[in-house]
Amino acid sequence: MERLRIKLKRMGLIIIGALFILLISSCLEIEKPSKNGEIVAEVGQEKIYENELNMIIKQELFDELNRIYDIKKKALSQLIDIKLLQKEANKLNMSYQQYIDSYYEMKVVQYGKDSLFKKYRVASYFHLHNKKMYQVEMNSSDGKYSKDYYLRGAIIDHLLDSLKKVNNIRQYIYPPKSPLIRLDGLCTYYRGNLSSHVTVITISDFDCEACIAAHSLYDSIYVNYKDKVRFGYIHYSAVPTLAQIASNAANNQGQFWAFHDSLYNNKGYIDSATIYRIANNIHLNISKFNNDIVSGHGMRQIDDTMKQLVLAGVYATPTIIINGRLIVDSHSKDEITYLIDKELNR
Repeated sequence: MERLRIKLKRMGLIIIGALFILLISSCLEIEKPSKNGEIVAEVGQEKIYENELNMIIKQELFDELNRIYDIKKKALSQLIDIKLLQKEANKLNMSYQQYIDSYYEMKVVQYGKDSLFKKYRVASYFHLHNKKMYQVEMNSSDGKYSKDYYLRGAIIDHLLDSLKKVNNIRQYIYPPKSPLIRLDGLCTYYRGNLSSHVTVITISDFDCEACIAAHSLYDSIYVNYKDKVRFGYIHYSAVPTLAQIASNAANNQGQFWAFHDSLYNNKGYIDSATIYRIANNIHLNISKFNNDIVSGHGMRQIDDTMKQLVLAGVYATPTIIINGRLIVDSHSKDEITYLIDKELNR
């Protein structure tokens, strides 16, 4: 997820308000807690319940669950790599280590080290010592070892990439549910099954490289679920952009999604000429379109929404929210579709 540095500028402008709101909301939440669960403390005759405690630490708990999830995900990736390599080793009646050594030596004999160094861009190395970086001489013993070590890793990584393409790999660990994020009243554009009990929101930016790269993934999910799920889109960036304001103006003529698709198809190359070319291509009333852009109403609406997103805990794009729950890893189609199906089956 990119554009984090830009998002932090906006966060800096309203962080005091965010903290104030969080404190107020926390106090409001524990005024009338659900008195379920175990008693964790007593203050005189007053009891403090586990649910009260969980209310005020729910974000911290979620962050810890995410860290655990990341650890498990990395460990699972390593286990998958080992299983794939062991499977190939078994075919040759070799041990895991024998197979790796044999494969590496075969590539070196086949192509030569110099050719492989160029292919995998093995050029120079730096060592960290006493907080200073030192370049390693390539002809030194350390340099030669470093080059060989890196080359070995690059060759095995390339092998693993090819093995993953031909093996049926399915993963069944999923990110934890985030605390509920309320999006009521935000500037949101909807399509799909508008009466569905499942809503998938994409928070994105037409100028964001990661958003542009993820667009085809999100679009394929929409195509597969458009009859079952309500899909929404919310703008997010440091400040409202011309593309965002123009898409809002297109929405006033019922053409947000056509405008949205055309903008993403431009792969980030968006200027005023592109904006008006798209407007003409989808047959907008250009006079109304222009008036809506310059009126300032759309810009204020989008800016207010962005401020609310920061307060809700959104800080980067693209972000996916399914039924009010933020999805941490929003680049995996398997994870997103699994979570959508789970909500549909409730």
